[in-house]
Amino acid sequence: MQKYLKYLISIFIFISFLIAQVSESMAEFNFGEHNALRLTLFDVERKLVENEWKLYNKSFGKVDKKKGEFITKGVSLEDLSNPVDWYMKLDKKKNNVILELCVISSEEFLSSSNQSDNYRVIENYLEYFVFVVEKAKVNEQFEIEKKTLSKLQKELKKLIEDYDDNSNSIEKYTKKIANAEKDNKSNLKKQAKTKDAISAQGLVVEEVLSNPSTSISDGEVSPEYEEANKKLLKLQKSLEKLVDKYSDNLKSINKSSKKIEKAKKDNQSNIKKQEKTKDKISDQGKVVEQLRKQLETMK
Repeated sequence: MQKYLKYLISIFIFISFLIAQVSESMAEFNFGEHNALRLTLFDVERKLVENEWKLYNKSFGKVDKKKGEFITKGVSLEDLSNPVDWYMKLDKKKNNVILELCVISSEEFLSSSNQSDNYRVIENYLEYFVFVVEKAKVNEQFEIEKKTLSKLQKELKKLIEDYDDNSNSIEKYTKKIANAEKDNKSNLKKQAKTKDAISAQGLVVEEVLSNPSTSISDGEVSPEYEEANKKLLKLQKSLEKLVDKYSDNLKSINKSSKKIEKAKKDNQSNIKKQEKTKDKISDQGKVVEQLRKQLETMK
């Protein structure tokens, strides 16, 4: 994949330099039809060309834009016999951008026939602009691929965090199950003791009831009966609480088991996603590095 990418970038740049030659033709500008230098920039967005042209001409001063034309006055290039004013316009043709440059030099419109030396200087200037645009394209792609790499790295980080969260949940609910099982083991023993106590207290209540002298006093329930029955009711309530607690623990164990099962299942899927994401990061890192090296060679 990387060799293919490297080959592809090199081929695109080579073709761009090979095909994007400056030609001369008549072109329509806001001030009429005049001779112009013409350049076709391949597979590029118009906005990128506009931005790069402004930067490319920055050393000459501000580039003014009027009615779709970029005007730079008093341009002094090395080897030019005199400063010139030029007018540049762009036209989008499918995936390509057509750049046309009309130059006024010594109060006449520049052409290869009337000022051949100055024409060649500006022609060379435009030809180098092809390289500037190609570098900008590579840099733009470099930034896009870096963002993709960063996004993949964030995805991996999130996957690792999710995996750790699931692992912590498994540990948490495993302890919760162990505590609930331990509590239920103790609970069963308490239930057995409480049931024995209820049986014994039930016999006490029956004994009190069987003795009229201790069960009824002056037509009312005796204090002995109230005390014995109160203890019995308290024991029965304690048993109910133990049974409810035992049931709650069973529900908690079941709920925790399901959460552990889900967390384990999620982590199995998570590991697979991590491996795939790591592979993507590896490939994407190579793409970014290749573009970085490509930019280094274009300095």
